[in-house]
Amino acid sequence: MLREPDLLKDSPWKLMHRLSLPGILGMMVLSINSLVDSVYLSHLVSADAFAGVSLLFPLTLVVTSVTGFIAAGSSSVLSRAIGAGNQQVQRMVIPNMIVLALFSSVILMLAGLFFGEEAVLLMGVEGAVYQAGVDYLQVYVLGIFFSIYGLSANGLIRSEGKIRQAMTYTVIAVVLNIILTPVFIESVGLGVRGAALSSIVSMMVYSVLTSFYFTQGKATFDTGKFCIRIEKDIIADVINVGSSTLVMQLSNVVRQFIVFRSVTWYGNAHDLAVFSAVFRLFSFVSIPGMGLLQSLQPVIGVNFGAANWQRCIHTINTFRWGGILLMCLLLLPVVTFPREFLGFMIPNESISNNELNYLRLVLLALPFLPISTSTIIFFQAIGKGKKATLLPLVRQVLLFVPLIFILPNFISLDGIYYALAIENVIYAIMLWIILKDEIRTFQSYITT
Repeated sequence: MLREPDLLKDSPWKLMHRLSLPGILGMMVLSINSLVDSVYLSHLVSADAFAGVSLLFPLTLVVTSVTGFIAAGSSSVLSRAIGAGNQQVQRMVIPNMIVLALFSSVILMLAGLFFGEEAVLLMGVEGAVYQAGVDYLQVYVLGIFFSIYGLSANGLIRSEGKIRQAMTYTVIAVVLNIILTPVFIESVGLGVRGAALSSIVSMMVYSVLTSFYFTQGKATFDTGKFCIRIEKDIIADVINVGSSTLVMQLSNVVRQFIVFRSVTWYGNAHDLAVFSAVFRLFSFVSIPGMGLLQSLQPVIGVNFGAANWQRCIHTINTFRWGGILLMCLLLLPVVTFPREFLGFMIPNESISNNELNYLRLVLLALPFLPISTSTIIFFQAIGKGKKATLLPLVRQVLLFVPLIFILPNFISLDGIYYALAIENVIYAIMLWIILKDEIRTFQSYITT
């Protein structure tokens, strides 16, 4: 039987090899979960249904933001506690995570039920596109708890370094969603609402599976009682680290709202469908890189807790270059055959050569993504939540906002795509420099 990776002793290259593959597969199948709804709707319902659900991305990103807040904060606390051998903290992580998941999901569900229609209207659409967005959102919000809790609990499994186990539960849920979505859309006749309902059912199963993992004693850390409990120190630590993810994701909500609103302002329904497809492809292709870097957090967190400074430095450099290489390999088929990929996403739309270049332009920013992502993950893993929070805010204020408002004024729709590509590159260069300075601090620890 293959032994579990040793986060404190195995070489960073070996850890990346052992942990990244299940991490990549897990993230890929999880991303398929959201892609499935859009593709099925595009093929089984209409392009308007596809556009309407895609338009909800900034709104559903609010749920992702809260999930990331709880998952990142809890995972960082757990990883450092494992590295330091602190069983008292280990026992308190799950009860506090459940409290945060319950509280946040109730608030978001009520907000979605009472203000969902107004939120969709703010996106600047009407008619069939608007109705599709409302129909999906009204069902989606009913299952918010299963998304937040399930993904947060699965994040704790990854914090142990058991990426393969976490991936297994993810695969089961996604396969279930792939099977149920066309059944609910066509066979049951629920249309757009059926796509949302299938996602809820799959995430419910996902939550049950992760709960069984902890209640049956499969975890390698002291889980304590599976209950609800509030510990001020644990909550404070989770908030300190998780706030960086929350702020980053919530700023992305505003960011995506501005981007999609800009597309509807400068373009038409066809332009919105094309941009939605480009955006989905960019997100999907970037997922393997995120899966590889996902396994960086427990390695850094455990070694930081054990005061292994040199391993922290070596590990982030290893994972970063591995991520850059992976992104370069993955973008090649898409930039080589962009028409085929866009045609799959929106089969009933005519794609121009200029729109193919939009896709190529945006995807060329992908190799820079591991640089910025690894830096944020590093600061989260070592508990420097304030720095991990400030950097994404600086990005939005100093880079995104000026570019997205200035460039389209001069070159219309083209400016939106150029703004996104330029911003990603500059941000990555900024974070490369900032991390080099942090590494100098670690090296001072080693010499002393």
